[in-house]
Amino acid sequence: MLARAAADFYWMGRYLERTEHTARLLEYQLTRLVDTPADQLALGWRVVYTTLGHPVPQVPTDADEAEVFLIADAYTLAGTLVEDETNPNSMISCWSRARENARQLRPWLPVRVWTCLNQGFMWIRDCDFARAWAEGPAELALEAIDRLHLLVGVVDAMMSRDDAWRFMELGRLVERLQHQAVLLDTWVRAGQPSNGPRLSWSDLLRVCRAYELYRRRRSIQVRRESAIGFLVRNPELPRSLRFAVHRIEQLLSGIDPRGARYPLAPPHRMAIRLAASVEMDPGNENQAPGDELDSFTALLRDSRQLHDLIMATYVNYPVERGLPS
Repeated sequence: MLARAAADFYWMGRYLERTEHTARLLEYQLTRLVDTPADQLALGWRVVYTTLGHPVPQVPTDADEAEVFLIADAYTLAGTLVEDETNPNSMISCWSRARENARQLRPWLPVRVWTCLNQGFMWIRDCDFARAWAEGPAELALEAIDRLHLLVGVVDAMMSRDDAWRFMELGRLVERLQHQAVLLDTWVRAGQPSNGPRLSWSDLLRVCRAYELYRRRRSIQVRRESAIGFLVRNPELPRSLRFAVHRIEQLLSGIDPRGARYPLAPPHRMAIRLAASVEMDPGNENQAPGDELDSFTALLRDSRQLHDLIMATYVNYPVERGLPS
């Protein structure tokens, strides 16, 4: 596969996953607008913006933080993350970039995959945000999630398991790993004991679509250490860190021309290192509260290095060296 095509598939997967991540965080926050205290809403918006890497609105020196995030301003805060084309991480910007990557890949993509992605982009492009907000603030985010899940299902049903599919899946899972590491780090920091508002660990499980599975596998009562460990190491949960790193390792084993034979390609070695660190460090129930932060920071750093290694090995390699063989 051409390096340019591999990069387009990889980034297409990353942008689609980023769009869903934004939609899930918005759905969590917007369903709480009616009956949640202002200071709790303020903390929620801060977590959403911090997790997405978006600058938080400046708080005037004479204003309380909660005043910046009052319900009346939720429309603007949500709109920035949905329809603001000047924001590179907004849902419409990420969907547009995924579509542009897919447009370059038309010869490799099944027609139905392109059609489904294009219809999703046109839906969000033509969406009347004000009208959608009036009908129900969280409904637009839920509709976006449903459309993205439909696209993932079409990809799963129609694409052959070749390198095109592997690079797309690799992009999705690298993006998921990075975002989940940031989300867990942000939630743990915001959930540390204080006199102010605190986040619910049940809500974190719901954001990660893990609440029902947690209740079946662990307990009806959600405990902090148990919830963190579940989101880190449960092998059955699609948004656990363990699930992501092991799938990344499998995909890189298929992409690497040497397969699982030594010496492994640099991204494959880094994926194995990440898998080992997930098994050993973050979410260990023997850790003191707050000790997970160093582990999540290291995991995020290594996942970014993994991205750099993927680009250097399969996309931006020197012409005279060529692909590994």
